[in-house]
Amino acid sequence: MLVSVKGVSEETAPMSIATPFDAETPSLDAQSIRTLAFRPIEATAFWTAVALPIAYPALLFGGLDGQGLFLLVATVALHVVALGLGRGHGRDA
Repeated sequence: MLVSVKGVSEETAPMSIATPFDAETPSLDAQSIRTLAFRPIEATAFWTAVALPIAYPALLFGGLDGQGLFLLVATVALHVVALGLGRGHGRDA
C-alpha cells in the first residue's frame, strides 16, 4: 500500500536512518566523575548537619559525666564535619 502525502510517496519520502548508537555519548572527564561520586556524600552530610542538633538537648540533659561529655564533643565534631562537607548541597555547579 502506497501512501501519498502532498505528492511524496512512501517510496521517495525521506526517512531518518539514525540509530541510538549514532548519537555521540558525552565523555566523562575526571572532574565530572568526581562530582557524580561526591554528590550523594554532600547530600548526606547536608541533611546530617540539619538533623544532628536534635541530639544536643538529649546529650545535655543526660549529664556531662565522662561518657556524656565524650558523646557531646563527638556529636559537635561530627556536626562541624557535616557542615563542611554539605555546604555546597543544592547549588548548581
